[in-house]
Amino acid sequence: MKYFKIAKDIDGQYYKNYLLAKKAGVNFLAYRCNISSKKIFIDQKLKILDE
Repeated sequence: MKYFKIAKDIDGQYYKNYLLAKKAGVNFLAYRCNISSKKIFIDQKLKILDE
């Protein structure tokens, strides 16, 4: 995984609210993680695509 993108085709209203929140100044973060039965390790910050 190299980027994060909201699945607006699945939930268009969620996407519209995301854009409104972003316009209002909300800062969004997305990270790629490695998960095991013992820990969650943050691997890399992901770019968020708005398209």
